[in-house]
Amino acid sequence: MENNNLLDTKTVNSNEVLGNGKKYIVPLYQRDYSWKEDNWEDLWADILLVLESNSVHYMGAIVLQSKGNKTFNVIDGQQRLTTITIIALACIAKIKELAENGIDKEANEERIKLLSSKFIGDKDPSSLTYFSKLSLNENNNSFFQTYILTFKNPATLRNFKDSDKLLLKAYKFFQEKVSKYFEINPKGEEIAKFLNEVIAERLMFIQIIVENELRAYTVFETLNSRGVGLTVTDLLKNYLFSLVSDIDLPHIRSQWNRIVDTVGLDNFPVFLRHYWVSKNKLVRQEYLYKNVRAKIQNAEQLSYLLEELEKNAERYVAFNNPADELWRGNKETKKHIKELEIFQVKQCLPILLISYDKIYNHFDKILNIITVISFRSTVIGGYHGGRLEEVYNKAAIKIANGEITTPQQLAEEVKELYLSDTDFKNDFSTISLNTRRNKKLIRYILFELENKMSNNSYDFEESNATIEHILPENPSEEWEKHFSKNVLENYVFRIGNYSLLEAGKNRDIGNKIYTEKVVIFETSSFEMTKKINYSEWNANNLDKRQSELAKIATSIWRVSYY
Repeated sequence: MENNNLLDTKTVNSNEVLGNGKKYIVPLYQRDYSWKEDNWEDLWADILLVLESNSVHYMGAIVLQSKGNKTFNVIDGQQRLTTITIIALACIAKIKELAENGIDKEANEERIKLLSSKFIGDKDPSSLTYFSKLSLNENNNSFFQTYILTFKNPATLRNFKDSDKLLLKAYKFFQEKVSKYFEINPKGEEIAKFLNEVIAERLMFIQIIVENELRAYTVFETLNSRGVGLTVTDLLKNYLFSLVSDIDLPHIRSQWNRIVDTVGLDNFPVFLRHYWVSKNKLVRQEYLYKNVRAKIQNAEQLSYLLEELEKNAERYVAFNNPADELWRGNKETKKHIKELEIFQVKQCLPILLISYDKIYNHFDKILNIITVISFRSTVIGGYHGGRLEEVYNKAAIKIANGEITTPQQLAEEVKELYLSDTDFKNDFSTISLNTRRNKKLIRYILFELENKMSNNSYDFEESNATIEHILPENPSEEWEKHFSKNVLENYVFRIGNYSLLEAGKNRDIGNKIYTEKVVIFETSSFEMTKKINYSEWNANNLDKRQSELAKIATSIWRVSYY
């Protein structure tokens, strides 16, 4: 291995993490304990799944900085390490309860001693001083050491931090789960076996140990900037590779690498989710790994998944790139892909993937439906992305199952997303788009309007026309006769205040008053600009023009099936 301050990267179980006299310190800069009931429920469900399926569960990556003498700073993973320690404490507490009630007292007391030494802490053999394996950050450590590790309840929680209360709540949560699980067979031997053979052996981590602080921060920031993405990719790869024999592994690894290389490492988790929800029930990114793992459980299923991913990877890349080779010779499709890029709409990608696969003969018409809905509902109507995903997901599953085979059927299925003519016209009549942030989108809209008005086919990217603010962004005092100071900002970025103008004429026109501008407008080759012939430019006339543009827009961005 190169000397890059990365000491070790490997897959380990909880036993390897907590064993061999290792100590873990959560640095001051780390956040307080923050896991809540949803996180605990998910982890407990995973543990039960491990028990039922006799499998393992991957807990993600933990990043540790070596401090020497088997001591490590926890750079990433403190929530998981803390919670596993709490589960161990809940198990030990249950055995302690049995011993106190005189049940197999001597054996259970021995189990408590051995399990505490393994999971919680012990005496140092040289100094004979007690140490706990895990020390939390400055805010939580006192409560953790004083109450949680000693099985004590504070007299009152009034003066403790919310994160301290969460620690106690987590302990009581897992106490209840352990008690309920062993209600029928409350034997110390079985509880110890559960802790030793399930929690310790079958909860797996990708352990990354680094040497210096700079490298520690770099790894930590990389993992967290990619968030769930990196974890999903790594965990999924480890799990899927475990399903195949050593003979088949090189082929599977090669196929996996081709897929990841095609879509890119950073984009892979999003691609995987979009592919997955094109055929399966909608799932959030953080639960994707769990869903895939539940359905892909043998080499045959893995082979099918990888074939599907490889087939869809190139298409997925093409859906995000109007210039992709896949669209060569298809001007209309290329235009729609460009539109989706401009609209920054991603919720439709799953339905495009399944449509391209299942009803390719109608793909152009389906793409048109999706782009029109995207413009009407997302760009103009501000429709909530979550609802888009839900409706598209239901439609995608129906396409996958053969229930939808035509554009008409799809249009009917997603009809609720289509902003009505009345609502679209009203929203378009009042929308503002800032040229500093939405220049490409504004150019696209203006050229679509111009092409409709003049029966031309200008390309908004190739034309050298500029966006003209009729009311200038930095108006002179002369403009205040028509727009008072308190309304200037509300109107300068309205669609009705924009028009197209040749670059040279726009330079000449500058911030001139409207009566001087309109003379130049008359000489423009753009129909929308030549039609600006109001006696003066004020808020009323701007509203009137935008309403007229809204009527034209309604005839451009529409689905013929509605």
